[in-house]
Amino acid sequence: MRLRRQGRGLKALRAVAETVQREMLRPLPDRLGELRTAVRYETAQSGALVGGDVYDAVHTPFGVRLFIGDAMGKGLSAVGTAMDALGAFRNLAQHERRLPALAQRMDSVLAGRDGSVDFVTALLIEVPDGSDIAELVCCGHPPPLLIRAGRATFVDVLPPSPPLGLFGLQDDWCRAGTVPLAGNDRLLLYTDGVTEARDAKGDFYPLAERAAVLNDDDPETFLDVLTADLIQYSMGKLHDDAALLLIDFGEVRARARQAWAESCQAPRKSARRPIR
Repeated sequence: MRLRRQGRGLKALRAVAETVQREMLRPLPDRLGELRTAVRYETAQSGALVGGDVYDAVHTPFGVRLFIGDAMGKGLSAVGTAMDALGAFRNLAQHERRLPALAQRMDSVLAGRDGSVDFVTALLIEVPDGSDIAELVCCGHPPPLLIRAGRATFVDVLPPSPPLGLFGLQDDWCRAGTVPLAGNDRLLLYTDGVTEARDAKGDFYPLAERAAVLNDDDPETFLDVLTADLIQYSMGKLHDDAALLLIDFGEVRARARQAWAESCQAPRKSARRPIR
């Protein structure tokens, strides 16, 4: 009887955690500044514990900033840690000028939790308005996937920093890397529930290969098809929550080309002095 009551209590707590998690993971706007975004979140198979995947994207005075994270472990503790990281991002992204400093302050929030040793792998990205360069800070998270001209490659721009909450393990500050953008480039951010999904033979999901083949002009359609492919590959049995966040940079380069064309067409002032 006691075990039955405990089971009901855990089930109720899990339901509350799931509700909080879904409320915190609000839908993203289709456009942020000059970027298009799309996101998908798939929970693990029925009966699995709640995961700790989080994401967000905001338009700030410094440009568009994006965050995806994955808390250590599963269950209620992971959800709490993930929510703390997400809250820190939302509170600090609008005010902290430098992306590495934003990561440092998010780390301080997690490291300051009483009696907690939990951590969050995270990827932070910033695209200043009108820029054709994305800045990245990787905190122990899987690298983003760059989709360009029918090919998909993982972006390893620099050695990753420790996960958020564990910066105290290194003496050096975290560093940022950059990725030049070309027309119609896309960056796909994801959690390890995607790349660690397995088929019947135990092989991992080939994300780069499948993303290159399934890429579609419409971001929403692309993620719909990719998510369906992931679930089919894993026979409908994801063992960890899986998040996919897509950033489409097509308009960044289009705007730059338009500005360049307009500057070329503008009448040039004559260098000759007027005749008096």
